Amino acid sequence: MGFSPQVTIVRLSSKELPEESRLFMEEDNEEELQTGRYGVEQIYPEWREQDDKYYLCESLCSEKLKLVLGTAAAALLFPLLVWGGYALLPFESPLLQSTPLRVVYTLRCAFLAIIPIMLGVLVQGVARLRYGALKPLYESSLLNREVAVHWHYVNESLALFLFYFLQLAVMATYISQDMVKLVPLLTIIFVFGRLIYWLCVSLDSSFRSLGFGLSFFPILVMLGVNLYYICSTVGPEAVFDVELPTTAPPPKQRWWG
Repeated sequence: MGFSPQVTIVRLSSKELPEESRLFMEEDNEEELQTGRYGVEQIYPEWREQDDKYYLCESLCSEKLKLVLGTAAAALLFPLLVWGGYALLPFESPLLQSTPLRVVYTLRCAFLAIIPIMLGVLVQGVARLRYGALKPLYESSLLNREVAVHWHYVNESLALFLFYFLQLAVMATYISQDMVKLVPLLTIIFVFGRLIYWLCVSLDSSFRSLGFGLSFFPILVMLGVNLYYICSTVGPEAVFDVELPTTAPPPKQRWWG
């Protein structure tokens, strides 16, 4: 009846605990640490998603804004460059009275415009040798960015070159002698537009739309001008004009005689 035991409870160390108890305590500690550090993200995961969407939307909006500004700048600069070059540049076009001579003159100007494209082909070949991208693009699984940039510039420039100088050659056959000066002037604008686009693409700049617009808007304008000339021209020079026969056709003989 007078016995009073004295008991001292001592917490065992992690070494003395059984393996199952030790694993259970470690899991509890990890959960506490994660709850302390990342408790807000675990309780409110939509906050993190909203932040990611906000930053993504902000970057996309700024990218679109730069593209729109570059395109608008190209649309404003193109007529100003044409007017300034036509009025201020001190060169005169040669006297070209016949249509074949004007087509040949346009082809000579096109030779100047193909120089930036050939330069892009040369730089692309040097980039392939430097980065070891010697296989064709359809066979290689990994594509170097420098090689892809120059390849994209060359391909797009070739397509625009064909459309551009096809429209320019057609327009040169309709315009007057005073307006033949526009042929070398539009060639210069095309060259500078391609060079600006190449530089901006290499630097990963959003203002590449400025260079693209200086090559694309002239094609639209020349297409409209050519359609106007083709549809409004009358007489022997018109494309859709049909010359009336000088003599009446002989009567057709019936099969029954």
